[in-house]
Amino acid sequence: MVVYTEEDMQQENPAATASFGYLKINVAAAQRALPVYNAQIMIYGSIEERQQELLAVLQTNSSGETEMVSLPAPQLAESQQPHPAGEPRPYNVYYARIVAANYLTRDKVPVQIFPGVLSDLVVNMQTPVYIG
Repeated sequence: MVVYTEEDMQQENPAATASFGYLKINVAAAQRALPVYNAQIMIYGSIEERQQELLAVLQTNSSGETEMVSLPAPQLAESQQPHPAGEPRPYNVYYARIVAANYLTRDKVPVQIFPGVLSDLVVNMQTPVYIG
């Protein structure tokens, strides 16, 4: 499910020319040897719990991969110039939360989204250790 589409951005602010980057996630275990099927991934725009805005919910297939999702990114011209400290970054940072049965939840996994670029996030899941 993609919350932001180019049409949504145009309707919200027709003067702005929307810029998007793309994200695909691969979830695996055992040093990427075992794909994790049916993992649920939530993509947020902020790490702050009070300001968390859910942007997308994805699910992995039998290969441990999600479908590609588009996310807002800065304008391409802004990402091709050096940026001094304190100025806006040439990319947007989003955070992923990955939940899968029989694995520890991975929370606040950062991913950088550049305009027009496919970001590939690989997440290694771990099984809980039981003592006793």
